[in-house]
Amino acid sequence: MNLRLAAGGLLLAVGTAWAADPPGVGAPIPDVMKELRRIESAAWHGKVDAARIELQNLQKARPNEPMLRVYVAWCSMPTDDAWNQLKNISQIFPDLAWVHYGMGRIYIGWKMRDLAKTSLESALKKDPNFYPAIVAQGDLHRLKDELTEAEARYRQALSIADDAEAHAGLGLVLLKQGKPEAAKAELSTAIALWADQPAALRELLTLQTPTDASYVKNLTALAELQPKDRDVRRKVATLKYDAGDKKGALEEYEKLIKLGNPDLELALRMQTMYRELGDAEAEERLTTVVAGLDRDSVAPMIRLAELRAAKKDVDGTEKNLLAAIERNKDLADTWLRLGRLSLEKNLPIQALERFRVGASKTTPGAEDCKTEAAKLEELFKLPTKRAKGSVDRIYSQVATSLDELFRARKKTNPKLAGTLKVRVKVTAEGVVELAEVMEDTVGDAALAGHAVFALKDAEFEKKRREPVFEFELGPATKGK
Repeated sequence: MNLRLAAGGLLLAVGTAWAADPPGVGAPIPDVMKELRRIESAAWHGKVDAARIELQNLQKARPNEPMLRVYVAWCSMPTDDAWNQLKNISQIFPDLAWVHYGMGRIYIGWKMRDLAKTSLESALKKDPNFYPAIVAQGDLHRLKDELTEAEARYRQALSIADDAEAHAGLGLVLLKQGKPEAAKAELSTAIALWADQPAALRELLTLQTPTDASYVKNLTALAELQPKDRDVRRKVATLKYDAGDKKGALEEYEKLIKLGNPDLELALRMQTMYRELGDAEAEERLTTVVAGLDRDSVAPMIRLAELRAAKKDVDGTEKNLLAAIERNKDLADTWLRLGRLSLEKNLPIQALERFRVGASKTTPGAEDCKTEAAKLEELFKLPTKRAKGSVDRIYSQVATSLDELFRARKKTNPKLAGTLKVRVKVTAEGVVELAEVMEDTVGDAALAGHAVFALKDAEFEKKRREPVFEFELGPATKGK
């Protein structure tokens, strides 16, 4: 059976228009039970509000019909509101078995067993063959693990009518008694008569295998009845996936994701499936989920960078590559990508810094970083001998080499002139941990790069300091 069609057919049945003339007080019991189950099915499928409105409208038109009041109350089962409505009806119609049956059902759910027993006995006073109450008595015994008594009640009800809930209750009892084959037969009959019985469906599925003819239909039905059940939803998705229906499987997986707290295995499978389907937007969304679940892995951050690069999102690409570096700083190939992104953004100084970091690693991409770094060092015409000594001495050496480069570049750009200010942060060990341009009115990347890296590579005296070097290129050269 096609899973999609099975689920769709189920929902279609629930969504049909409500009965214009529901069974009244004198209607046969099976007819009234059919109506009550339609209401319960509507509730399971999230359509009970529409049913309530239609039934309330009918009740206004027929105020003297007690069953319409019962049906309206049933739309709220098994809440306090339903109990209050049924209690009010019982005061007007004390002999109406359906009211006592409904209150008994509520008491069972509330685990108020003595009150449940009394209400169900009241429902049976006028009609000992009122089998819905007999089934509910069976439920009461079953929940107390009084299996012999429960079985007797269910079989008594079945001797009166072929009732879906009686078959379900009997099947659950037989399963507890260690009779799986007999239980499977009863539960199968129960679901065939009325599919919207989650407890029966769940146990029946434990007795079936995926090769059983009704397994797919039953599993799909249970997923619709209990949409927040992760295990059931995952099984439906797996069935669709194994059947080659990747899109259908993804629909089920998406429902799992919406429940919150997704697990890594699920997110990884969805990520892979969206990639195979070529849905880049969905893949990006799931890769973000994977990245959040696996905070040590570099792979999702790299993949996010690739996806954003495909969209020409330079800033997004850079952000994800930097996030990858935060997870593993030894990725030379990622430093290489970052350096090349800096070049795309016309930031050669930043590019050289990144290429140099990558070149210092031993991972793949380090040699390419060295090659890229060498190109920029050639562009910046860095001195072959590092500046060394006091701040004044280092300034003098850098100013000299910078002036030489300035004169060479001025030949092709006669209007070249301006001021460069570079701030340097030196540690107590004399190591430069920061060299940054504070002001640049020259506007020449090679000159700025030369000044920054000549100072960055310099060997300062072992003393913590933050000098600012100012170079005026043009009429004169001075610094402070």
